[in-house]
Amino acid sequence: MSEEAQVEEVATNEVPTGEMEQPQTTQPERPDWLPEKFERPEELAVSYGELERKFYSRKEELREQIIGEITQEAESSAPISPADYEVPDVEFDGMKLEVNEDDPMLGWFREKAHTLGMSQDEFNQNVSEFLQMQMTQGPDWNVESEALGEYADKRLERVDLWAEKNLSETAYSIFAGIPASAGMVELFEELMELNGQPQFNMTSETQFQERVSREDLMSMQNDPRYWKDKDPAFIAKVRAGFNQYARNK
Repeated sequence: MSEEAQVEEVATNEVPTGEMEQPQTTQPERPDWLPEKFERPEELAVSYGELERKFYSRKEELREQIIGEITQEAESSAPISPADYEVPDVEFDGMKLEVNEDDPMLGWFREKAHTLGMSQDEFNQNVSEFLQMQMTQGPDWNVESEALGEYADKRLERVDLWAEKNLSETAYSIFAGIPASAGMVELFEELMELNGQPQFNMTSETQFQERVSREDLMSMQNDPRYWKDKDPAFIAKVRAGFNQYARNK
């Protein structure tokens, strides 16, 4: 055998066909912190994401359930309809505050309270607070009374008694809602005189004159405004006084 043939045979024997060395793939080392039920960290991440979605979904369901239960409980404590809310008796500084049932504000508040599911007690509390807030924003009677003098409270009482007796129930409820002021008292005293009532006059330490007397009327007739100036307003006042006197005889 020649030398070239020998070299070719040796080369053929050293690297057999089909038996060439292939690169080997190595499995990555498993982290110690990875739970046993997971083979790879990616599986843990996927599982965590699914768990997070389920948690927030359940949290939203619980939130809606709680809101629904609270709403249902609130609605169950509310009256059947807005009109079934009863207006409470409210006092402020010893004075009873009247509420006009025809007041649009009251109707609006009843509707709002029913929508919010307020109970009667909650409605009472809100109405009371609103009325008292209105009173604190009005005139201060302690200041106003100084302008009316010593018998300011008696003058206010007299005006209120006259209004309650002579006005309709609806008109009186509106009158009762007017904040007490010196101007309001003087306005109604003038209206009372035009209706035949005497000027305010205390007949004793505790009583005031409620009816016009014959002497009052004769004094008014002697007034120049009656016989000389022919003042129409004053003449009307005198005539109203005579009519009032005749009714009270």
